[in-house]
Amino acid sequence: MRIKLLSWIVLCGVAVLFAVSMPAATGRTPGKIIAAKVRGTVTAVNQVNNTRRELHDSDALSEGYVITTAQKSSVVLLFANGSAVNLSSDTSLSIDEFLMDPFDPKYSVAEAKEEPSTSVTKLSLQRGELVGNVKHLNRDQGSSFTVNTPVGAAGIRGTTFQFTVGTDNAGKPYVRFSTAEGVVFLTAGDGVERLIPAGKEVSVTFDTTTSPTGEVVIVPGSVKVTGVGDMSADTQAAIAVAVQQIVQANPALITPPAPAPSATTPPVNTTPGDGH
Repeated sequence: MRIKLLSWIVLCGVAVLFAVSMPAATGRTPGKIIAAKVRGTVTAVNQVNNTRRELHDSDALSEGYVITTAQKSSVVLLFANGSAVNLSSDTSLSIDEFLMDPFDPKYSVAEAKEEPSTSVTKLSLQRGELVGNVKHLNRDQGSSFTVNTPVGAAGIRGTTFQFTVGTDNAGKPYVRFSTAEGVVFLTAGDGVERLIPAGKEVSVTFDTTTSPTGEVVIVPGSVKVTGVGDMSADTQAAIAVAVQQIVQANPALITPPAPAPSATTPPVNTTPGDGH
């Protein structure tokens, strides 16, 4: 059963090395996403036609997919705007929208300090854990990065963070916001904006019930937000490991130009993934 989602905003971008071809026309177009460092069983379901496929290293994606990791599985998703998210075991993330303005295909995140143009990204974390490593977004030009989860809205500004949607040992659902670097602005169900600086975190607990249609929904008035507290050593360590996996995934996108085929040598297809 799926928890009914309330909208909450995350503005971010993440450090990776990614080059794409510049579109012929101006204006935002769907951006490319690469599944890198796939471990275990990771699936992608197209929300338009409901087709399902298992992901492997360097497979290409775009908006409109739900990515799910099985137990003991994980994946790093690398976005063409310089963003990256690391999904841990038993996580479900919907890529609702990812659009970019044209940019120079020579753009290298390894050298850049901000995204190459402007972009709009909308994700929905339905369950599990997401770690993001963020570069500077061109927010003054309209860039945004939105993550929907069961409660609250978090605005991220050049930071490294972890979001977790899960249940505690007693079975009570919660969402936890942890900031490793930079600043996160959290607006939870109570409408109060909370600043979460580096090294701090906030947890939001809530109760759920089942609607007549079988959908799991949040009980009105049950959302409780803890004060800003210190991030645990375990969380800090988990974020550090996830960020290192993002860094290690970057070389998967660096491929030298293919040599020109000779008259006797058939051309080699170097396109990553299946391009869907």
